[in-house]
Amino acid sequence: MTAAPHRLMFCTGMAVLMAASAWWGLHLLARQTGRPVSALDLTLAPIWAHTFLVLFAVYPTFFFGFLFTVFPRWMNGPAVPRGRYVATAIWFALASAAWLAGIHRAPVLCLAACAFAAAGLLTGIASLLKVLLDAQQAVSHAYVVLIGLCVELVALAGFGYGLGVSNDLALHFAVRSALWGGLLPVFFAVCHRMIPFFSQNVVPGYIAWRPPWVLIAVVGLAYARVLLGTVGALPALLAIDAALCALTALCAVRWTSLRTGGNRLLWTLYAAYAWLPLAALLQTLRDLGFVLTGEWWLGRAPIHALGMGFFGGMLIAMVTRVTLGHSGRPLRMDGVAFACVLGIHAATIARLASEIATAPVWIAASLLVSIALWLLAFGVWTLRMGPIYLRPRIDGQPG
Repeated sequence: MTAAPHRLMFCTGMAVLMAASAWWGLHLLARQTGRPVSALDLTLAPIWAHTFLVLFAVYPTFFFGFLFTVFPRWMNGPAVPRGRYVATAIWFALASAAWLAGIHRAPVLCLAACAFAAAGLLTGIASLLKVLLDAQQAVSHAYVVLIGLCVELVALAGFGYGLGVSNDLALHFAVRSALWGGLLPVFFAVCHRMIPFFSQNVVPGYIAWRPPWVLIAVVGLAYARVLLGTVGALPALLAIDAALCALTALCAVRWTSLRTGGNRLLWTLYAAYAWLPLAALLQTLRDLGFVLTGEWWLGRAPIHALGMGFFGGMLIAMVTRVTLGHSGRPLRMDGVAFACVLGIHAATIARLASEIATAPVWIAASLLVSIALWLLAFGVWTLRMGPIYLRPRIDGQPG
């Protein structure tokens, strides 16, 4: 499993993802049915318990599995040493275990989880920085990714502080910073580099469109959003989110090709990316509601379109491609894996429906359907991909 960084990091990420999702599913079930009672016995608010796992444990673990693999390839740099990626995986596994125990037993374990996750981020960032410094060339995507990960680390420190002093303002700031200033820039930078690259390898005559100004503009808008929200300039978010919607939609149009020949791997990337401009559109409508009425429309629908549809959909698409390619297998997504991808999109739609519905029975039903589909899709996908990390490459190559 430790023969290559993606093996250990993806395997750890899948374990963390399934544990976090199963725990959240039990909590949602208990909120509707009263059982199991233990799932309701929390030492902190459910929103923070859920948010830490998603923002600071699940997605970063997968990030480093992907980045430890592609950073040396992007820049002709040295490979990440085995000790570094093993340590990174251990830190995030410890963070997740401590958090799941702490939210039911001892708040001090939650603080320990923040420290473990920070150690994982620090180890991962230092490893990537070493690759960048020793590389033969540098690419803009590497800088954007490293800055995004550093913002994620600062946000995690703020989250830990908020927990320690019971400061909801600090927790809100940390979550907003991690989402818009940490995860979004990293995901977008990877898409900006990899979607045109993957398309070019599949579609004859495809011209890769990835101008640096788009990368700079989208990431700049994301950071502007964090800053404006922090200083309380909430009406100004309408223009920022409208610009994000327009730019990311432009990328969707320029990157998507209808001449893929039914290539499922490529279509899963296109479909996952489509959630980003949609999330920005929903957020723009939410901002408009605040400007016109003083109320936030659509609830948390925009955030879940971003976090589940874009982040979750892109995770399953990218990890599947890397797993197949780096195990010597053909780059073809089978029907089972494709059904899992569809399940993630269906789960996202159900979650959005729960924010739009007004009848309590429909809200509850949509929430439970969403988490059930999410667990089923990622559970089957994990069983499908997981064993690959435990076996040698089928083509006899190292890694």
